[in-house]
Amino acid sequence: MYNPQTEKHAFMRILNRLSLPGLFGLIFLIGCTTAANQAAENNIGQQPLPSKLQMQQLIIKFRDPNFDPAQDDYLQELSRDTQTQLIYLRPMSGGAHVFRVMDTSDNAQLITVIQRLCKRPEILYVEQDKMMRHQKVQ
Repeated sequence: MYNPQTEKHAFMRILNRLSLPGLFGLIFLIGCTTAANQAAENNIGQQPLPSKLQMQQLIIKFRDPNFDPAQDDYLQELSRDTQTQLIYLRPMSGGAHVFRVMDTSDNAQLITVIQRLCKRPEILYVEQDKMMRHQKVQ
């Protein structure tokens, strides 16, 4: 026979057995699973795009800090030497400059462009401009 009072007493006994540390442990476990689920959802959204859809940009630092790489004739010369179209975007702090590489569809082509640029005597270094993402620290 069903007795609601007996069920209520059983529930109260269970609550009494849970101590404060046990309650905190339960809250901690729930929080961990929630954080893990959020991290998994964020990682799904951070999958890299296929290489054909990625915008390729380079950071180039020149030996002469007063050099202006935005000149049309210099850009044409760079594009001819690298066998791809380079577009000047902007200067950066520290004297480097950002260029967009237009005709590359994979990393092998981009590496070839970087190697060709590094051979030029006026260039100090070249590196790929990668998108940085801030991550929440918990």
